[in-house]
Amino acid sequence: MTTVVRNNYARVSLVLFVSLLIASAWLVFPYLVQGKKLLGDVGDNARMTKAGHVSMYLTRYLVDHPKLELTATFATIEFFQYVDQAATIGNLRPDRNFIFFVSENIHEGKLAFDLPEVRLHIGKQVYEPNQSIGPNVAEHHRVTVYSIPKRAPDGSIVNLAEQDSVRLYVSNRYLESEEPLTFIGRWDAPFGLPEELKSRADITPIAMLALGAGLLSSVLTPCLLQLVVIFGSIISSFATVPGEAGFSTRQLTPHIRRKVMQIAVAFVVGFTLLYTLAGALIGYVGHTAQLMFAEHSRNVAIVSGVIVILMGVWIGIRGGQNVACRIPDRNAMRNSNARDAAGSLLVSMGYALGCTACFGGAIVATLIIYVGAIGSVAVGAGIMLTFSIGVAIPFLLAAWYMSRMDSLLVFLASKARVISLVSMVLIIAFGIILITDNFHVVSDAIYPYLGLR
Repeated sequence: MTTVVRNNYARVSLVLFVSLLIASAWLVFPYLVQGKKLLGDVGDNARMTKAGHVSMYLTRYLVDHPKLELTATFATIEFFQYVDQAATIGNLRPDRNFIFFVSENIHEGKLAFDLPEVRLHIGKQVYEPNQSIGPNVAEHHRVTVYSIPKRAPDGSIVNLAEQDSVRLYVSNRYLESEEPLTFIGRWDAPFGLPEELKSRADITPIAMLALGAGLLSSVLTPCLLQLVVIFGSIISSFATVPGEAGFSTRQLTPHIRRKVMQIAVAFVVGFTLLYTLAGALIGYVGHTAQLMFAEHSRNVAIVSGVIVILMGVWIGIRGGQNVACRIPDRNAMRNSNARDAAGSLLVSMGYALGCTACFGGAIVATLIIYVGAIGSVAVGAGIMLTFSIGVAIPFLLAAWYMSRMDSLLVFLASKARVISLVSMVLIIAFGIILITDNFHVVSDAIYPYLGLR
């Protein structure tokens, strides 16, 4: 039997190469589909229309005169959920501050050099901004962003649910006035958006499919390149039967044939479940997800890296066990299959979790900017499920192809210990990549050769 395996190394190598190509078939999206354009074509019209309606609802005209237009927009958390202000949101933190946009348009003369002064009146309390962002040098048009802490003088959090209204006082010198003129914008309770503005009826099943494909082709390619390597390592290690080299290899191949598909299905279920849950979470908490990913992504990546490393160590220990002589025992086979399938599921979810942590900002931004999947668990989950299926199908086809190749099955049956050792090293290495935050290094090294930059 040893001679057979030696003579089939070339064939086994070819089978592994073809399997890798099949598992990477999702690359057809980055190469043939313009992901960002697809996302834009599907989501931009709906997003811009929704953003315009939301902005109008939260905007108050303080002055509407042929010579002067002055508006103020109360940029609530819901505002950022529908309006693309990604560059601003990370610094202003609308979860901690009241954010207002003050827009000045003057049609005669020039704007004052100084930014407008604002004061927020909530009940009997007056609140001052801790941050004002805007250009001092502007002749006819200027937008200034104000950040006002959501804390009362005693340090407690301001609860708008207990208020009937809020008023913003805006003061500046206009139309050559010698003294500042003050104008007032008022927002009455309830301060949330009405249900008709929150509706996600514009996201159809076809749009969800297109958005999932666009996400696949423009955002997560670096993650998936590494996931293919993890997939190959898991199939090679968990589909083996630990034991003495060359022990009844032909007898074990039917068992390995079934096991390849079982391990592949478990692996696919793992990352599909993880990504779908991530989409549902983003859809549920909305823009808060972007803040959450920003604060906790490193900790999540470290935890997932530890999980992946522990599984790699287990694979090495497993490969050194002598269980081949017990394989004819049906109970032993079932127990072995159940443990290995659970291990495949855990590695898949662990690495997908690390991938989500590393690319969480991109995922959240894509879903929010192009989809507006806020308050919609179904939309967020549906888009990420579509994305996951686009990856799962090539993986399952690759596993099916491997399970039909007897030369590979014989190789897996006879080289269990060596394969487990190599897989252990690869998986631990990728776990270390997650922990040390070097996730992008591998992808950056591969990308130039794929022409995806």
